[in-house]
Amino acid sequence: MLVGVVLLILDLFVAVHGQGFTANVTKLLNSLLSRSYDNRIRPDMGGPPTKVTCNMHIKSLGPIEENDETFFMDIYFRQSWYDRRLIFSFPGIDEFSMSWLFLEKIWKPDTYFINGKKSHLHGITSPNKFIRLRNDGLMTYSMRLTVASQCKMYLRKFPLDSQKCSLIIGSYGYVTDDLHYVWDESGVTIEKGVEMAQYDIVNVTTEAAKTTLRGIDVYSVIEVTFYMRRSIGYFMLQIYVPITLVVCSSWISFWITPSDSSGRTSLGVTTVLSITTLGFGGRSSLPKVSYATALDWYVIICFAFAFAVMIEYAIINFMDKIAEDIRRLLEEEAKKKSELEATANTNIDKSLEVDEELEEIDAESLEVHPKLRYNFLPHRWFSVPADLSSQSIRDDLPWTPVPPVTPSSRRSPVQTWNRHALAVILKLWKNFNFLPQGKEGLSEKGFSQIDIVARRAFPLAFAITMTTYTLLYAYYITDMSVDDM
Repeated sequence: MLVGVVLLILDLFVAVHGQGFTANVTKLLNSLLSRSYDNRIRPDMGGPPTKVTCNMHIKSLGPIEENDETFFMDIYFRQSWYDRRLIFSFPGIDEFSMSWLFLEKIWKPDTYFINGKKSHLHGITSPNKFIRLRNDGLMTYSMRLTVASQCKMYLRKFPLDSQKCSLIIGSYGYVTDDLHYVWDESGVTIEKGVEMAQYDIVNVTTEAAKTTLRGIDVYSVIEVTFYMRRSIGYFMLQIYVPITLVVCSSWISFWITPSDSSGRTSLGVTTVLSITTLGFGGRSSLPKVSYATALDWYVIICFAFAFAVMIEYAIINFMDKIAEDIRRLLEEEAKKKSELEATANTNIDKSLEVDEELEEIDAESLEVHPKLRYNFLPHRWFSVPADLSSQSIRDDLPWTPVPPVTPSSRRSPVQTWNRHALAVILKLWKNFNFLPQGKEGLSEKGFSQIDIVARRAFPLAFAITMTTYTLLYAYYITDMSVDDM
């Protein structure tokens, strides 16, 4: 019974003491916010500028939207400043933690994010902000924000690029003579384990004592810069590796016989369309820049190699047709030439027989009349009339040769030139071993010499091109100026 009475007395004492303590705190705060305190005027008005010390703890980063050139972050943002009008002395208490309602009654800096776009304060279940008041007048104002900041993207090396995104903080209305922003010792910290799917964070730097000019006024600002390198794993798996395999699969065409035109054509068209779909489909989320990115050049190179395979097959067909036409013309020419040679040999034999007969007749005629002569023309002859007693026999009649009539003399100059040109072209192609020449120009399985050369030339050229591409974008081509990567 006695113990119960003691406990009851203690409870009453604590309740009375608590009520008195709360009443004393309320009285203290009311005295601080008396009529002499004006929350419209900054501390030390008319004196040195008020120093606002800031720090930031990042809870999450991302996503980064290249199309809108925006990056997001979820942060705890804290500001501290001295307001000597709120210095107090209370036994046993050095600092008060108060709700956000107290903020409406005191002066606070008009801080904003200069390059922010869609920043907002978290308000569930209540506004996520509070303030602390220390006995020496130090005010600490903390809030949880989601900030969407503008970030200029340099995509010349995309997706092998690195980006630099900054967040600039300053006063909206107070110039440097009234407000001065600095970072505290901790500056900007990042929650352990924070990662982004798109980028790897390389470095985070802060910069204070900066100013910016708006109109004719100079404002104090602080800046935090995030250096990020894009993660290339997604693009390797979704674009680079598939497109490379598609290009390699287009080389199967070199092992398909040239006579299978449908197979080679369908394979070439399929590879070209696949490269177009895989390569340019990923650009829909990127800003429409006026220059070609590294991914664009890779797709263009692969597209060119796949298209070159189709051109190679077209060249083979064209050469086969030209070679066949030239071969047919030359065969016809050779056939006609052999026929003409056979005809000429027959005519020569007949002419020799006629000449022998004429020589015999001439010898007999000379025995009858010594001045009887015969003049011979090729393939015809005539005799002088027998009655020549009253006229002299002229034995100096001129002999006029008649050119033989051949098919070439009946051909037009244009036809002759065309045939000679085709013959020259065929000779040149044969010397360089490009045109198929029957069994000599084809392999044992009927492949063109061009296909056989392309089996080695295309992979070698592609490997050299890709090596050059990688070296250029890794060491020589830059898309931004990074000082402290």
